[in-house]
Amino acid sequence: MLGIGISTLLLGACGADEEKKVEKDTAKTEEVSPQEDPATDEAASLNQMTQVVEDASALEEAEGIPEEDKTAINAAFNQYITAFNEEDFDSYMSVISKTPVNFKYEDEERYVKQIFDSVDSKRSVDNVKIINYAAGKKADVYAEIKATTKDPNGDKEVTRSGKQVTVFHKKEDGWKVAAIFFLASEGEEGATE
Repeated sequence: MLGIGISTLLLGACGADEEKKVEKDTAKTEEVSPQEDPATDEAASLNQMTQVVEDASALEEAEGIPEEDKTAINAAFNQYITAFNEEDFDSYMSVISKTPVNFKYEDEERYVKQIFDSVDSKRSVDNVKIINYAAGKKADVYAEIKATTKDPNGDKEVTRSGKQVTVFHKKEDGWKVAAIFFLASEGEEGATE
């Protein structure tokens, strides 16, 4: 499992050298000290988050989430998916935290622009639920994601699916994606020509 921005997972229809560079770059995890953001305790527990992602499909929705926060978190997640599918760069980046935990904001900007400029990519989600909620500061949203990327200049298509936990942090301007933990499904990745 690799904690990265989902946009980097979708470059499969790009050239192999380009994809390797992206995967190499995203393997670096930006560490944020607790002084910078007190809600980043999950950065130090990647192994624990791996287990959570593996087991998350069986988890129930967290209890005790105020309806206002539940609505706002779900709206932020929906914006994150919809803006990507519609290639709405400004809307997509507006839901990404400027101080993410396991990727760099600038890298996400660059990768998303590259995806929007070079391939056709769509994501679909199932089984979306808020599996963890921490007092209006942090929420973990589980989803089963299927991403299909097509080369617009050819017939190459890559589909990747898996389980994802998207970590949202509450900021002054709303809920923002602060970390993404994706666990690819075995045997479901494939390319067609």
